[in-house]
Amino acid sequence: MSNLIAKLESIGVLSGARLEEYYPRVRDRDDVAVLRDPVTEVIVLSRSDHMSEEYYTEREEKHSYSIHGAEIVTPRLEDNTRRAAEFGGYIRDKRWLDFGCGLGGMLDELASEASWAAGLEPNKERAAIVRGRGHNVIGGLSSLEEGSIDVVTMFHVLEHLTEPVAILEAVRRVLRPGGTLLVEVPHARDALFTLYDCEAFKRFTFWSEHLVLHTRRSLQALLRHVGYEAVETMAQQRYPLANHQYWLSKGKPGGHNEWRFLASPALDAEYAASLAKVDRTDTLVSVCVHR
Repeated sequence: MSNLIAKLESIGVLSGARLEEYYPRVRDRDDVAVLRDPVTEVIVLSRSDHMSEEYYTEREEKHSYSIHGAEIVTPRLEDNTRRAAEFGGYIRDKRWLDFGCGLGGMLDELASEASWAAGLEPNKERAAIVRGRGHNVIGGLSSLEEGSIDVVTMFHVLEHLTEPVAILEAVRRVLRPGGTLLVEVPHARDALFTLYDCEAFKRFTFWSEHLVLHTRRSLQALLRHVGYEAVETMAQQRYPLANHQYWLSKGKPGGHNEWRFLASPALDAEYAASLAKVDRTDTLVSVCVHR
């Protein structure tokens, strides 16, 4: 049993004895299986020892827009504009840390509106790119004073952590009393594999870096275990109906671009609402307070 599985079992979000093979491998490794607890529906990888702090620190940037020696331009992603619209109210005029800031897309959106902003990014190359565009970037939480931050965001970070409880406890240390933690994660009940049973999507989406996929209940249980209060978890659908139709027809990602003619704000909103009603969205967002 991996250390991560043991920790998740200790806080009651899964049972190691109940885990069943859900998929035989992840897309980038044939020695890692995907397991699922049929009672809690949490999905976890069979091992986590292939991930380490050194892996994330030293991993080379592979995106085409960050070639060495060329001007670095981070694309303005729809996810970041959505998050800025939805969560900007928590960040404006506040001291804000974007934990796992990546290439700095959220800092581009909102850093100028915060009273103070920084990204935490362990990857050396990504951190240098973001600093090069004028943002404040730190390598770890130890450089921050206790209770010095008003809001911490973790957008698609928690599922990568081998020690989520320890990291969440460290984040709590730097939050002021009454401060807010915003967490966005992929959902273990994503419709493409739990409702549509799309084989191509399973083969694509299960990845060695995504160590655990949470349900609404397991995410809330984890956050409350660490000591966060007033935890509110909301359903979020990042990808529209056209994306799902393309997966089911072509077995490929990108349908929201390839079949954009099928999209409309009203249709996408209604589809997202329908998935939320049956708890089958692709994403969960938790907003919680440090007391």
